[in-house]
Amino acid sequence: MRISIIGAGVTGQATGIGFSNKGFEIIFFDINKEKLGALKEKGYGVRDKIEFAVNDSDVVFVCVPTPTVDGVMDFSFLRAASVEIGKGLQESENYHLVVVRSTVLPSTTRCKIVPLLEQYSRKKAGTGFGVCMNPEFLREKSSLQDFLNPSRIVIGELDKRSGDVLEELYKRFDAPIFRMDMDHAEMVKYVSNLFLGSKISFFNEIFLICKDLGLNSDVVSRAVASDPRIGEYGVYGGRPFEGSCLPKDFRAFINFAKGKKINPRLLEEVLRINEAMSAHYSKSDKKD
Repeated sequence: MRISIIGAGVTGQATGIGFSNKGFEIIFFDINKEKLGALKEKGYGVRDKIEFAVNDSDVVFVCVPTPTVDGVMDFSFLRAASVEIGKGLQESENYHLVVVRSTVLPSTTRCKIVPLLEQYSRKKAGTGFGVCMNPEFLREKSSLQDFLNPSRIVIGELDKRSGDVLEELYKRFDAPIFRMDMDHAEMVKYVSNLFLGSKISFFNEIFLICKDLGLNSDVVSRAVASDPRIGEYGVYGGRPFEGSCLPKDFRAFINFAKGKKINPRLLEEVLRINEAMSAHYSKSDKKD
């Protein structure tokens, strides 16, 4: 089965190279020609147009960025990719599966991406092509290793056929597979990130309390982390959660919830603690 990867960033490359390691033929597309050139030099297939990547593959993984701008998820990159993928689907007579890997808010795939694919392909989702939402749980520094050794695989499926095709790809991985609808899969991704950020902010608050009490927070955290229900990730305070995922996902989800007339008080407080820790960390860094 041939796989095309639309968007050769951290997630796209980890996904494509990971599937290549499992024996699949991979084709990359990215608007960044330097990335494509580097991948071509490594022996991977590349295409300079999305339509070509779609037509030359059976499964299309969409891994384009979804940044948070002014507290709102920016859909523009994903919209542009969906339009071009739809055009590629129109030109093909074969069944294709489109898999969304980009982090998107609940109902985005169903309410925004599927209609665009249908509009520009002139085909009906579920019969003319399949759609799945397959969230990634990758760390930036170890993305390929995380992809090859997943703790779980989440498949959000439009229909059973779509889910069956994607599950067939993942049968070469030793990990539990959870199948659900697309909205639930999108929510799983956000809940995972929101919990990790909440855990970090909780232990940052413990870090500050220990500091005021004259206690070593690392001693406390080391003992607490030995509880298998808690674990070691994020328990050593003193630094805010940063990177390209957690902060943007917090802001996007908080505003998404407020737009649904939901008051996410705990999440707002987690973000407030993180911003306070960011200021504290910056001051400490300057002193050093």
